[in-house]
Amino acid sequence: MSTIPEKPEKPENSKIKTREGSGYLKQLYATARVTAGSTHSNLKSLTTFLVNFVPVEKVDASELQVRTHFDDHEVATLANSIKLHGVLQPILVVQDGDRYKVIAGERRLRASKMAGMDRIPARVLATDDKATHEIALRENLDRVDLHPIEEGEGYVSLLEAGAYSSHDSIAKSFMKPKSRITECIGFTKLPTDTKVELMKRGVKNRALLRVLLTTNVANHFAMIEEASQKEETLLDAAGVPLPPEAAAKIRAEKAREAKSFSFKMDENGLSVPGFKWKSTDNQDQLTAYADSLKKIIEQIEERLTRP
Repeated sequence: MSTIPEKPEKPENSKIKTREGSGYLKQLYATARVTAGSTHSNLKSLTTFLVNFVPVEKVDASELQVRTHFDDHEVATLANSIKLHGVLQPILVVQDGDRYKVIAGERRLRASKMAGMDRIPARVLATDDKATHEIALRENLDRVDLHPIEEGEGYVSLLEAGAYSSHDSIAKSFMKPKSRITECIGFTKLPTDTKVELMKRGVKNRALLRVLLTTNVANHFAMIEEASQKEETLLDAAGVPLPPEAAAKIRAEKAREAKSFSFKMDENGLSVPGFKWKSTDNQDQLTAYADSLKKIIEQIEERLTRP
C-alpha cells in the first residue's frame, strides 16, 4: 500500500504573524516592501507594519520630526483637499503606549485636525531607535522642499541617538557627499532666531547660509529680508505660485510702479503729462502719487535755491 508523502511545511516567518488560511498580512507586508523602497533594508527589526485608522487625538508630534516649519497656507489648502477627498496617503507612526508618534506625515496630521477628521489612515510600525530615525529622515529627505537647516537637524539627531558615529558613515548610508552632510550640520549652529526667520521666509540659498555663519548677527535679518525679496521676484517672473502674503506684496509693488506718473521740468516750466487723480484710487495708488509729488516738490525747491 503506497502512501502519499506529506507536503513539507514552509518555515514560519517570525516577522509576519498570520492566521491560518489568511494571506492578508503577507500581502500587506509585500506591499510594504515596495512602499518602503530604499528603506526596506533598514526595516529588519520591523515587528508590526499595519495600515489602520487611528484616532487623530491620539497621534502626537515626534521629536524625530525633521521638518520644523509648516506653512499655514499649505496646511489650509491640504485641509480643504482632505475635506473633499480624504487622506490619500497614510501617515507613518510608531506605537507609544496607547498613543502614537508621527514619523512621517505631520503636515497631513495637522491638516486632518484642521479639517475636523476623527481618524486618519496610518502605517503603524514598531522598530528600534536607529531604524525609526532612519525612516523618519529618509521619508523627509525624499522631499525636495526640505530646508538645509532641517536636513542638518536630522543628521544631528542621528548622531545624538547613536545611529551613526560620524559624518562619513551618514554620507555612505544616505549616498550623499560627506561635504554636504558636514555643511548642513554646520548650518544648525546659526542663532535660533536666524534659523526661524530663514525657514519662515523659505530662504534656502546655501551660499547665503554660508555667509551668515561668518556675519555679525545684527545684520542677519536685513540680509534674509533682501534675499527673500529677490527670491519672490524671481519666482513671480517665472510664473511660480507664491504664498498669498508674498503675492499680495508683489501686486502692490507693481500697482505702485504702474501708477507712478512722470513729470518734466525745463526752462518752460513744469509739466505733468497724463496725471489724473480719482477719489476711488486705492491706498497704494495714492501713496505712489504722493511719492511722485514729493519728487516734483524737491525739484522745484532745488530750482528755487539756484543762484
